[in-house]
Amino acid sequence: MTRFGVDRRAVSVTVGYVLMLGVAMLLMGALLAGASGLMESRSGQVADDQLTVVGDQLAAAIGSTDRLAQIAREDAAATGTTPTVGHTVDLPRRVAGSGYRIAVDDGTITLRRSNPDVEVTVDYAATRVPVEPTNVSGGRLRIEYDPTADRLEVTND
Repeated sequence: MTRFGVDRRAVSVTVGYVLMLGVAMLLMGALLAGASGLMESRSGQVADDQLTVVGDQLAAAIGSTDRLAQIAREDAAATGTTPTVGHTVDLPRRVAGSGYRIAVDDGTITLRRSNPDVEVTVDYAATRVPVEPTNVSGGRLRIEYDPTADRLEVTND
């Protein structure tokens, strides 16, 4: 029996196999850690691009509603009627997998999203009818002309 107790010929094969598995697991872990950081940075870039497109769509809708409000204002002055102008904009509710907020101020639209934190500011052309500063969530929006206050208002529809 003592003859087998000192025999270590098969140990080198087992130790080599365990070491190979350990190195392979270490390399896989490093690869996954590196790839997750890359995916997060790409997600932020996608969110930035999508928010820019959404901001451009809203800016175009504000511009067209402003032109309609100008015509309605002139028509109301000529006819003595109260104008009604509104424009509905269908924006996505979610961008890159999560919701976002829209802040409309004089001449700028700021879109904010969290996880990852992304903020995009889009300028829009000066309007003849002032735009009421507001904060809304993404999704379906309504831009209306308020003739009594003589301004455009952006609200969630």
